[in-house]
Amino acid sequence: MAVDTQGDWVLRAAATGDADAWRKLIDRHSGRVYGLIYRQCGDRELAEEICQATFVRVLDKLDGYQEQGKLEAWLCRIALNLLRDEMRRRKRQAAPTDFGATPPEALGATGREDGPSDRLEAAERAEQLRRAVATLPEADRELLSLRYTAELSYQQIAEMLGQPLGTVLARGHRALKKLKAILDTAEQAA
Repeated sequence: MAVDTQGDWVLRAAATGDADAWRKLIDRHSGRVYGLIYRQCGDRELAEEICQATFVRVLDKLDGYQEQGKLEAWLCRIALNLLRDEMRRRKRQAAPTDFGATPPEALGATGREDGPSDRLEAAERAEQLRRAVATLPEADRELLSLRYTAELSYQQIAEMLGQPLGTVLARGHRALKKLKAILDTAEQAA
């Protein structure tokens, strides 16, 4: 099992039933899984539910886990699959990825106080970006979310999606071009 050196012992220990290792695994990855799901669905309760279900699924599958990529990519794939299943079950479409909204749990110190005009400008830019992203096809939104929200590399995304790296790179480039065109059009209309 090839994992990052510090995470290697945690993953192996968690697979053997070590409760402390399991807690460390959850502590290390739950924030990113929650953030990814929250940005996909826009529903805090659902994101929490899917995050918990993800780690339950991981617990069930951990002993048979074959490292083919990064652990985080595997966790994100499980979480997104569970979210898709839940959305199908509820027969409603997930809210678009919200790159502008950050759940309070994920906020960090910026190092300075923003003034009211800075906050207003940032909120307007975030809303403009959110609207633009919402117009992209679901596959493009998912890819951009994995890249920029979950902060996965294109290689990790390719492994997660089971697609060649070149395909994922091309899809990412096209999605960003579409997003830029949408933002440019919106700016010209304003």
